[in-house]
Amino acid sequence: MGEYFSINYCFAGEEKKIPAVLDSYAKNKLDLFNINRVLELDNIKGFFDKYDYVNGWDDDYYRKYKKISQNAEKEVRIFFQGITENMIVSLYNECEVMFWDEFWKYFYMYRVYENISVEHFKEIVDGLHMSPNKLLENKNLVEKFDVQITEMMKVPEFGAEFIVDYYLRENKRKSKYYFPKGLTQEDRYNTVKAYINGKVVKVNILDLIINGKSKNSKEFQVDVKLRYFAKKRYEQYWTENAIPIIKQETGVNVSFSPENPDQELAFSDGIITAKYNSNWIKNNLDYPTLLNNFIYIFRYTDNCMICSFTARNLKEGIIEHLFSVHGNGMYQRGQSFELLNALSNVQMKGYIDILHNFNIYLQDIIKWFFEVYLKNEFGVDGFICIMPEKTDSILSKYERVATVMDGITKQFKLFCEEGEINRDLYEMISGSIRYKEIPSMIKNKYAYANSNEIKREMYDMFSDQCMLSYTEKTGSKYNTFFELLQSENVKIEEMEEYNLDELNWLLERGVIFVCDGILALNYERIWILKKLSDKGVICLQYKDSNLLRELISKGEISVESSLLSKPEWEYFNYILNKSEFSNGLDLRNRYIHDTNSLDERSQKHDYIVLLKIFIILVIKINEEFCLQDEISKNRVDFYDEI
Repeated sequence: MGEYFSINYCFAGEEKKIPAVLDSYAKNKLDLFNINRVLELDNIKGFFDKYDYVNGWDDDYYRKYKKISQNAEKEVRIFFQGITENMIVSLYNECEVMFWDEFWKYFYMYRVYENISVEHFKEIVDGLHMSPNKLLENKNLVEKFDVQITEMMKVPEFGAEFIVDYYLRENKRKSKYYFPKGLTQEDRYNTVKAYINGKVVKVNILDLIINGKSKNSKEFQVDVKLRYFAKKRYEQYWTENAIPIIKQETGVNVSFSPENPDQELAFSDGIITAKYNSNWIKNNLDYPTLLNNFIYIFRYTDNCMICSFTARNLKEGIIEHLFSVHGNGMYQRGQSFELLNALSNVQMKGYIDILHNFNIYLQDIIKWFFEVYLKNEFGVDGFICIMPEKTDSILSKYERVATVMDGITKQFKLFCEEGEINRDLYEMISGSIRYKEIPSMIKNKYAYANSNEIKREMYDMFSDQCMLSYTEKTGSKYNTFFELLQSENVKIEEMEEYNLDELNWLLERGVIFVCDGILALNYERIWILKKLSDKGVICLQYKDSNLLRELISKGEISVESSLLSKPEWEYFNYILNKSEFSNGLDLRNRYIHDTNSLDERSQKHDYIVLLKIFIILVIKINEEFCLQDEISKNRVDFYDEI
């Protein structure tokens, strides 16, 4: 324990310091010229304001010292109002770290900065070690020293990183900062540009410039040139600093062979190894089976037809989250996301090569699905899918498939709205359809978490950041509270005391219950929470649940109807355009607008990715017709009466 009492560092037994400090104050023996003693008084007052009793103190003893502590406000005011310009830096240097928050609180509250002259402003700011975060947090200070702060922010080493962070990094804490009015959009741009060209840069700042999206383009706009300069500086940095400190090998190995099992997937030391039996494919060359292979062999979707490759499905680990760049408007990818998407791309490439050996082309299968299968299976006529010729160049194939995908989404939308595809009406439709706006024939298709309470339940049960998973008996053996209760018999009295309020809340919510003195899981509710936590969505037509109906009726879960779920249309947008994510691959628009790579290997890779997205679209449209057919023939919509 330190010399001073601080409410922020108040561990068991720290309250024993309070009587001695207040007795000394009452006898006029406390050094009120010592900033730490003054701020200690303030912390003691805060302690009494927060706690109505102290263990081991009777009521009279408590009231006596609480009354004395109420003088703290007066002493703090006198002290800070007496600070002169030449005292500021020395007092800050004397101030204990535990009291820094209070120092700045009263520095602004009692306008100590009003005593600073323009001539000495920068000297004092440097002495106080004020970063831009601290310098720009008080509106009055910024307004008073607008000219001086503007000049400081224009220095790349001081202002550039803050400008990039403020405008381009995702900030969930919503910190409030005030820029000087003298700092123009051009000043911000030139400061960041000078930083990029400087000797010392941080790669995460460069990454934000390359991929981030400005929260306010009127104040700071990242144009193509600035992204280009940042990209080149990023490449230069790694060329000059190519000394690996920690190296983690990652990769994908996929093989198709007659000796392989039908399917086998293994993960070891960062490498995914996938094996598939080529004879099984050879012996099952009918088009329906070849399409179903994407679901049941390559696992492009789960059993509810939700795409397996979205960032929501493949969450970042703790280390990834700490070290990855979370820029504003960026699609958040982790190592699992990159690996599984690489696997799906290699699967597609290998599968296409195998099919070519049997003179079968994926483009023909897609065309068959829309023009033959839908008509024969569901009586749906009118889809036209003109795929590229086998002899076309890779660029021609790409542009044709991208165009056909647009056409298919418009035809499907027209069918949902009209019940048929009227070609004359279709030809009058211009423009593309946003993937989030493609409708569904199913009234109640997807469910999403819609209340803070449901999100809190998900956090408590499945987050590895939640402290509920720790008990003295099991230590840190389990990552989540769900894993703990699933694996151990835990009694309420075995839970840590600081977790009891949250535990009781979960009991009240019905997430858990007590059975024979043991904490147990309400598995119906857990299933709902787990789906929402893992996938971000529940496909309602695969689960008939009274509890789901209840949560929907209460507004805790929302229901939407669209072809793609939110994680899916976000994934499509990331791959195909930049309409939503600043780091989107833009694979559709780059080829449509002739800004694609000239490297043929890159073009072939992009074409494989485009075909993968098209196959996912085929799976989703097929699911629509299957669900609609089942609902109309065999049963009603599970949630039709909500």
